[in-house]
Amino acid sequence: MSQDTMDNDCIALLPGVLTFLADPKQSLPDDTCLEKLLDWLVGIVKEDDDRNLLDKQPSLLEFLSGMFDSKTADPIILSFALKLTGLLAATEKGFGRLDERGVVRGAFACEGGAVKVQWDEASVRCGWLLGLRGMLQHGQAMLFSSERGLTRLILKLQCDRSLFVAAAANQLLAHILNFRHQPITQQTAKENGHDQPITDQAAEENGHDQPIMEQSAEENGEDQPITGHTAEENEDDRPITEQTGHPVPECSAVTMEIVGHIEEALASHEHFRVLQALRLLALSLPGCEAPLLGSVWRAALHPLEALLEAGGTNNISLPVMEVLQAASTTELFGQSEARVEELMRATLRVDDPKIAIQCASAITRLQNCSETLKKMAVGIVLQPLEFITGSPLQSQQLGSGVRDAEHFNHWQPVLSEQLSQKSMCISLLSLSLSSVAELSLSNSLFVDAPAQSVTGAVLQLLKVCLGQSPSPMAYNKSFLHLIGCSRVQRCGLDALISLSSCEGSQGLRKEVLDVLLQYLENPDSDPTVLQKALQALLKWICVQSPDSSDQTHFLAHNLFPALMKRVCDVHWEVRDSTLEFITQLIVNSKDCEALSSALWGSGIVSLLLACLDDSEGYVRASAVSALGQAVTAAHHQGELNANSPDSLTGDVLTRLVAILSDDTEGFPRRAVIKAFIGWQSAPRPLACLQHSLPGVLTLGIDDFDWEVKVHTLELADTLMDQTLSGCPTLAEALEKLHEHGTFCVLFKGLLDCDRPVAQKACQLLLKLREVMEVKGHEGEGSTIGVDTPTFHLQSQQWGEDLLRKCKEGGVVVVGESDWSGEGRPEGDWPRGEVSLREVMSRLDLEGMREALTQSSDHAMASPRSLMEDILAAASQGDDNAVDCY
Repeated sequence: MSQDTMDNDCIALLPGVLTFLADPKQSLPDDTCLEKLLDWLVGIVKEDDDRNLLDKQPSLLEFLSGMFDSKTADPIILSFALKLTGLLAATEKGFGRLDERGVVRGAFACEGGAVKVQWDEASVRCGWLLGLRGMLQHGQAMLFSSERGLTRLILKLQCDRSLFVAAAANQLLAHILNFRHQPITQQTAKENGHDQPITDQAAEENGHDQPIMEQSAEENGEDQPITGHTAEENEDDRPITEQTGHPVPECSAVTMEIVGHIEEALASHEHFRVLQALRLLALSLPGCEAPLLGSVWRAALHPLEALLEAGGTNNISLPVMEVLQAASTTELFGQSEARVEELMRATLRVDDPKIAIQCASAITRLQNCSETLKKMAVGIVLQPLEFITGSPLQSQQLGSGVRDAEHFNHWQPVLSEQLSQKSMCISLLSLSLSSVAELSLSNSLFVDAPAQSVTGAVLQLLKVCLGQSPSPMAYNKSFLHLIGCSRVQRCGLDALISLSSCEGSQGLRKEVLDVLLQYLENPDSDPTVLQKALQALLKWICVQSPDSSDQTHFLAHNLFPALMKRVCDVHWEVRDSTLEFITQLIVNSKDCEALSSALWGSGIVSLLLACLDDSEGYVRASAVSALGQAVTAAHHQGELNANSPDSLTGDVLTRLVAILSDDTEGFPRRAVIKAFIGWQSAPRPLACLQHSLPGVLTLGIDDFDWEVKVHTLELADTLMDQTLSGCPTLAEALEKLHEHGTFCVLFKGLLDCDRPVAQKACQLLLKLREVMEVKGHEGEGSTIGVDTPTFHLQSQQWGEDLLRKCKEGGVVVVGESDWSGEGRPEGDWPRGEVSLREVMSRLDLEGMREALTQSSDHAMASPRSLMEDILAAASQGDDNAVDCY
């Protein structure tokens, strides 16, 4: 069934659904069905702008009119009706139709009816805001909102007791401020019932004859715009805070009412009201255009400065920083009159080090931040690390002026006091280290702090966590809080991972490896810390060429012995992480002969073989992956003939096939198939692999784990690509694939009950058919002339399944197939040999692919099913209600 047909069928069911929803005596079995129904209607409206639901379904108008006139409407359904009204009125044509019937007024004017009766319900208020936002997409709707004075109500809802309502109000206000107004001419104004252009009317309503920005300047006690530019100057060359322009066309009074409210709210003593105003600024600033952007910022600037001056008492710096981040995305950031950077600097002067570090981290991420401010922010981020390690990390003192220097002199005792408290010490250092990790990735950290110094400080901190003092003179009581602290250790190791890619940090590579080795050898290391240490080891080992003599010595005499101990750890998470590290180390050093020699000479491969018998399935899977990569690397380097016998590869193959056959957990079996895919995909596949492939393919496709079967099909895909491209003729390639059992695997997969398996098999069969057609025409002149392998369907399990499904209609066949068995006894089905070409030509693979792309619950989750469920609830009386539990 096509999408259009399905939509038309659903629309035909809509009148009955709306009749049920409008009946106050009925109740919905599930409120979420209304949101699903609305989502479907949104898709219908967006799919075709010319499609008018109101014309096709007059019942929509009846439903909405009845809902807004009702005194007993259910609040949930009324909220749905409000959002539906906003959706249908989002176009001028839809707005006009609804306005003619009074639906828009009944929904949003709040003059009476159901909305006023149910206003105390938060769901109704939220639906009213969301519906209004959906409608305010064009000038007529904005004019309606302005004339009805709805802005005052929206501003009131901004501080609603329901956080959902308050958030929706803020989003609606930001939408109004960011709305792109189209000019309204004298003629358009008269058509809307006005005697003068809206711009003049709005100006008169505001009590002014001049443009809004000049009004703002006069309200600030000035005779001209702030910096004294005249109206004759080119506005494009003037700062955004000074551009005047013309009044916002039809709703300038509305926007200035919102601007005035922001200014008033920021000066309020009510904390939640201030927060909501700040959130509104952060939402709206990126979308504001001149001249409104200048008006908004002028109104907010002085209150923001006042808030930061009082920051020690109202804890408002972080919300203010979000506003400043929003302002930094606009033209305000480059203008000295806007003082955005001055405000950012003020956020760094708060008395709470934790908030200051968060603000500083945000500043360092800004693209166009001045170097002076960025240095100051980096210094704040590094302060806890400097204090603990006693290492100065910046070449210049913090602060760009006397005021900053005084503040930071006052800040040091506060920081010292907080670091003396265990919970605050751990929190501040974790925050500082997390910021270092994030900033080092973008090279924002090293404006004035050398990478080597920061790396050294992180190393000292990690030593403190192990119980070592950086130096006898550097000891302080905060060290006691950090010994064995896994949270700080993880953050420090994350920072070390990020610092590995920073220019200048490589000079400490030996020291880094030594500290990481201590973490690896420490028996008290938490498994999560050990995992981070292994990740850091991998990063820092790959910094330098593994062929160096120092690297080889470290691997052979330090790292591998420690790894062999960890592979036998009592914690399975540690064993698993160690095996994953070994796997990644091999992958990242495949071209390194020194590493391959050290690996095979260390005896660790024998230990990997022993791990195949581990009691934990995850560990066995990781051991399989590690062995797979080890064999690949050794084969690539020719080490199989040097340090290890040829029989090792045979032993690995035998063990892996046994795991695929006998292991009771899916993870190891999946890893086995992935290892075979890796070996088969290598430039020089293992010679002994060819003898194992038929058995591996058979075991894999018969597995009860669907992921194993999908990976088996991926192995078949790899084998197909290599065989079809490597054989001189198509017939020879097909015969070779037949010998490996590839086609049986594909047909079994096609008939599999797991949809991902059938999808993959169908995709490969389509690919095979295309190759057969192309190669047949190019090489042999016709696909009909190509000899293809044959099958006796009734002697194959997949053949019997295929014939049975053809008879039942479970598999789509092309044309008048003899396989359907319609009107014929079962014994009349095809007997004897059937060629691959005939099987491929009979199956409608395209139709099967289309059917398989649909989710298994596509019928249950369809809009039609949703509406049928609602209608079923309408016909089901209370006496027949069944408790589904």
